[in-house]
Amino acid sequence: MKKRNLLYLFAIVMLTWVSGPPKAAAQDCAGYYLLTNDAEYELLNYDRKDKLTGRVQYKVTSINSSPAKTEATIHSKIFDEKGKLTTEGNYTVSCQDGSMLIDMRSMINPDMLAAYKNMEVKMQGDQMDYPSGLAAGQKLKDGSLTIDVLDKDSGQQMSSMVMNITGRTVGDQESINVPAGAYNAFKINQDMEMRTKAMGMNMPATRIQTIEYFVPGVGIVRSESYRNGKLLSYSVLNKMVK
Repeated sequence: MKKRNLLYLFAIVMLTWVSGPPKAAAQDCAGYYLLTNDAEYELLNYDRKDKLTGRVQYKVTSINSSPAKTEATIHSKIFDEKGKLTTEGNYTVSCQDGSMLIDMRSMINPDMLAAYKNMEVKMQGDQMDYPSGLAAGQKLKDGSLTIDVLDKDSGQQMSSMVMNITGRTVGDQESINVPAGAYNAFKINQDMEMRTKAMGMNMPATRIQTIEYFVPGVGIVRSESYRNGKLLSYSVLNKMVK
């Protein structure tokens, strides 16, 4: 997989985001924006020179609730800078014990695996946790995702990719303005690393640092990716519709 595609994969991971509940309703899953039926929202993606590179639209299509857990199915559409639809699909988020959880397998853009369309792809990953009660200095759970590419006929492993998200640390709340409005957001820092092994050979690791501006009850209103301290790209919340 080309290096620029690995960086784009990291960007897609950042774009597939989850929302959190108001602190006053930590156990009330109805307080989560992404667990509101028919809710819609849109993100705009930019490069480091502020050039629009695409947008992502999301819509909640169904809600399933039980006394212990509430789960939503979300349909996503990804468009390029010219407004052309490049891919779409479904993923799920859930509310349990006052936290929003998302399976890391649902964060992968199918376009990133297009090169392996004639092979068997297996993915196994953790659930990313966004707790309801956030505080400066809080450490959040790490996450890991493994992608194995196998030859369909022989079952031989052709390549393996492991993505680790570590160092998830909550910073202070900051005032931030995005097209969707003004918010008071928690600043969450984290590190991402992708290690690839192809035909038994280890490839150089790709590492980036990300910052998420997270608003309880809304979600991530802005995210930024950096490499060696230099901005690579960022995304902002453009609009929300309930």
